Amino acid sequence: MLLLLLVASVPVVGIAGANAFLSYEAELAAGRRTAAILGEVSATRHATVLSFLNTTLHGLSGQPALLDDPARCAALLSGLLAVNGAQYSNLWVVAQDGTLRCSARPPGTPISMQDDPLLAEARPDRVTLSAFRTGRVSGLPVISGVLAYPGGVVGASLRLQVFEAAEAAAPKRAAQRVWLVDREGTALALTRAAVDELPDAALLRELATLPQGGAIETRSRRGDDYAYASARLDPGLGLLVGLPTGEIRQAAHNVLLRRGLELAAFLLACLVVIVLGADLAIARPLRQLAGRVRQWRPGAPFAPMFRRGEPDEVRALEQAVADAASAIGGREEELRGALRQRDLLMAEIHHRVKNNLQIVASLLNLQANRLRDPAARAEFATARDRVQALATLHRHLYTNQTFEVIALRPFLEELAQQLFAAIGERPGQRIRLTVEADELEIVTDQAVSLALLVTETVTNAIKHGFPDARSGSITISVRSLGEEAELRIHDDGLGMRLDEEEGSQGIGLTLIRGFAQHLGGEIVMRREDGTELSLRFPLRRREADQHPRATPPATGPG
Repeated sequence: MLLLLLVASVPVVGIAGANAFLSYEAELAAGRRTAAILGEVSATRHATVLSFLNTTLHGLSGQPALLDDPARCAALLSGLLAVNGAQYSNLWVVAQDGTLRCSARPPGTPISMQDDPLLAEARPDRVTLSAFRTGRVSGLPVISGVLAYPGGVVGASLRLQVFEAAEAAAPKRAAQRVWLVDREGTALALTRAAVDELPDAALLRELATLPQGGAIETRSRRGDDYAYASARLDPGLGLLVGLPTGEIRQAAHNVLLRRGLELAAFLLACLVVIVLGADLAIARPLRQLAGRVRQWRPGAPFAPMFRRGEPDEVRALEQAVADAASAIGGREEELRGALRQRDLLMAEIHHRVKNNLQIVASLLNLQANRLRDPAARAEFATARDRVQALATLHRHLYTNQTFEVIALRPFLEELAQQLFAAIGERPGQRIRLTVEADELEIVTDQAVSLALLVTETVTNAIKHGFPDARSGSITISVRSLGEEAELRIHDDGLGMRLDEEEGSQGIGLTLIRGFAQHLGGEIVMRREDGTELSLRFPLRRREADQHPRATPPATGPG
């Protein structure tokens, strides 16, 4: 039941977990959102500076006649520098051959700007910005902008301090970091920011490709968590805003942990209430019903005991158990009758087979008595012994009423006694008989081969091992070896010559080997202090043991 409750709570846990995770993601995204907003505000502020530069250069390029006159050009540029000296370090005009035509701040000696690659990039339609540099005349850190006009190039060197002053005058977060990034990826800190607070160089180039208003969260060069937002002020100039997010991330983790604890407490309370209610309404009546079912025994009636307040489903289950118990009792009685009938039929079959085999043995004995040839009479006697061994086996089957297995020790004892009697001997007089067998049961199929093998071996030992009233002993031993058994038949008589037996006309040794092969082993014979035959073979299990669920065990007729 608890498992069902846990499964039923999966959707609730999923929804609550998803909400907690979304809250966590929203908290984490706060740093990126803030960085993006700060980036947009800073970009708007610094775009004004570049807009003034564009206006100045486009205004100058619209007066080519004035710029082509060095004296008037110098006066114009000097006046502009005097008014906007806080923004510009210098304004200048370069002829098409790269020579300086005029400058707001004339150099002490004539200079040539042919080696400046920025002049080659000058275009008449828009201002082209350089990387961060040091002014040739002023010696100040600047960023230069150039604009081509029909007579040459007009340019201005914008003080980098203008951007720093604009950033310092604006309200901002104490943790905010702002950098100006030129076309070569060089970053200029506009606020108090260390170099190791920047992202690595590859990521710095990637930030330049973000769409306006985009932001990412990553680690700085020192390994701290930062949210970075970039804005393009110009194709050659970008703005990067960084915001530490360590505290924001910790706050997001705290929110996630708090939501998780709240969810766990809520689920625990719900489970406690549901378990208690389910135990009172369902589990307790079912346990009481299970206890009565365990106390019930097949064949006995099962009376339902309805209690006040029990659910209708439990009452229906209790009534179904009572009906099933009644049906099981009836069916069990039918099965007992069928088993008794089967046992009687099997016992009758084995009894009739035993009687028929004894009749056959008697007929063989009568026929042997009418023969005059001793060899033929011996063959008939041997056949009689084999048939009598099978009859003894069937008698044990119906006597023990197992029909599938027999107890090995009493069977071997009776079989050996019978073989002695058939030859006219009594165990213990001239030849001593010893049967040593563990408490084993052997299936019928193996018992047939074992009986015939023992018959052939013991008969041969009595006939050939003890001629001329010679005395001795015969020992039949069977030992259990786990899943195998070992049979040993030993006599201390003269034994038989195996080479002579192989070449004779008899079939005794052939039968012994055939029976051994059927048992699953190989016969071994030794000629030491008589003759010993040994055989090791696997014990087969009866069908009921191999398939305990498919075939119920047989029971006695009682």
